[in-house]
Amino acid sequence: VAFFGWTWDSFDFFTVSLTIKDLAAEFHKSNTDITWGITLVLMLRSVGSVIFGIASDRYGRKWPFIVNNILFIILELATGFCQDYKQFLAIRALFGIAVGGLYGNAAATALEDCPEEARGIMSGILQQGYSFGYLLSTAFARGLVDTTSHGWRPLFWFGACPPVLIILFRLCLPETEAFRERKKARKSSGSVASVFISEGKVALKRHWLLLIYMVLLMTGFNFMVGGVG
Repeated sequence: VAFFGWTWDSFDFFTVSLTIKDLAAEFHKSNTDITWGITLVLMLRSVGSVIFGIASDRYGRKWPFIVNNILFIILELATGFCQDYKQFLAIRALFGIAVGGLYGNAAATALEDCPEEARGIMSGILQQGYSFGYLLSTAFARGLVDTTSHGWRPLFWFGACPPVLIILFRLCLPETEAFRERKKARKSSGSVASVFISEGKVALKRHWLLLIYMVLLMTGFNFMVGGVG
């Protein structure tokens, strides 16, 4: 379920990249103007990662993941019904928050109950969901864009459909065991909020150097991917 969630996060992100010329013609803007829709998504991903990261650690992996996918449905449909450039930018900005919220939760869902010996290969498999999403978006763009009288819009309308199945898939699965154990430990230690804050402080204090390294590493990877795109 984490793999498919991450895959569709990618699919929805690349729908704009694959329809830039069509969007520019629709809204009477240049291709560069349309790419601001992509820039806004990338700028607000960090906001989404913080919001949904905190929600995931406080309330569990299940319901924030489901809410995240509900937002995908709403915002992809809304993009498909945009009537002007300002609406497009506003909706894609909100979409950036949803995009940023998905991966951390998906990774925790997939990996925290996974045996430590298998986490390396399983995290690699999970990460490939992003490439798979791009392949799917390319294939469906060929089949849905400019093949009907609605032009580019069917690609976005279709993008809103599979998250329904992903939500149903997640509803059938329990909360992760690791989170349930952590929740019990927090309750026995007093205030859930105070324990949550203290855990965050300890994590930053002990692992701040590793955190900086990972930020720089992922910045490099995203720079290479964005450059090729």
